[in-house]
Amino acid sequence: MSPHRRVTGLLLPHVTESETFPSLPSWVRWTPPVLTGVALAADLPTPGEWSGDVLLALSAMTAACVYPPALVVLMAVLNSAAGLLLLLATHLGADGGHAVIDYCALLVLAWASIPVCWLRLSLYRRLHGAQQAAEYAQRAVLPPVRSWLDHTWIAVRYEAASRAAAVGGDLYAAEATPYGVRLLIGDVRGKGPDAIPAVAALVGSFREAAHHTETLPLLARHLDEAVARYIRDLASVRGGAGSPDEQFITAAVAEIPAGGGEVRLLSRGHCPAYLATGEGVRPWEPADAGLPLGLGDLDPGPWEYETRSFVPGDLLLLCTDGLLESRDAHGAFFSPEDGLRASWRQGPPTVVETLAALVHRHAGGSLADDLALIAATVHPTGPLPPTSTVVGGGAV
Repeated sequence: MSPHRRVTGLLLPHVTESETFPSLPSWVRWTPPVLTGVALAADLPTPGEWSGDVLLALSAMTAACVYPPALVVLMAVLNSAAGLLLLLATHLGADGGHAVIDYCALLVLAWASIPVCWLRLSLYRRLHGAQQAAEYAQRAVLPPVRSWLDHTWIAVRYEAASRAAAVGGDLYAAEATPYGVRLLIGDVRGKGPDAIPAVAALVGSFREAAHHTETLPLLARHLDEAVARYIRDLASVRGGAGSPDEQFITAAVAEIPAGGGEVRLLSRGHCPAYLATGEGVRPWEPADAGLPLGLGDLDPGPWEYETRSFVPGDLLLLCTDGLLESRDAHGAFFSPEDGLRASWRQGPPTVVETLAALVHRHAGGSLADDLALIAATVHPTGPLPPTSTVVGGGAV
């Protein structure tokens, strides 16, 4: 349990330029001189039978892929000298003019390794710049969430299924408002980078409206209008391509009044939440889940929330279908209840980390859909003092 965590959510580690260059195992770094040594050891005792020029050229090109420029120049000099030694000692007498041509080819390849090295470093620097830009954009789309909002202790876990971006089609947000702590979790139809603009539109609208909208139904209506407006704008940009009904966001909004006592939940087509209390762990699937956000015109209402008891120490889990619809090798869906029973008393950070580990194990290590988890509990004494800093799993 880590009650000291101050921030949770999509908190990406800052990538320095030195970290952009891949860390290579030691045997890879020893490969160029080893190839040079093998070429000399195999060629010198066998004059005319076997040429080590191929290994010398391979040594130079390998150096271009793993060494900084100074070492690449050093290996070019070393391989050129080794090739000259082989030429004078064995090749010239055995093969004459062909040996000279082979040596000239070796020189070209050995010294061509230097511009290849500079090209590699240039590409790495471009990659570093792109990683920084993506990091800032992803922080703007899903800002980190404070782990303590008043007396509510929160932890978030987020993983995008697409390796092209750290943000996918799932979303989360949490705000301390005059009406209590309000939580949002959602799932955009579709996944990957194409869903990011819709995520940004909904999260931005929630972070503003949560502070000024008195009830959850009014807040949900406001979010529905924001999503519908985004869909209309998207259709106009695309020239009317695609039906608006094909674009929507399933979402759930929860509200924990100051001090706890109860928790309110309003679902718009979203998967069930889970409550862990002294009486056990049970799913919370509203009687009327409603239509997803963006389709509010088809559901005039009334939109209503449901209420459950939520005393200090109880835990609420909001999730996306990336958790519940994850399948194992036999096609069985993942159930979070056993993981919740084992971890909910240890606090929200342990819950989200435990469930993330279990669903990865269930799915064989690779998730087919985006995953978002929010765990929240009310602590009677409020935030506990920090004792250390933890990095990893989306928390610091």
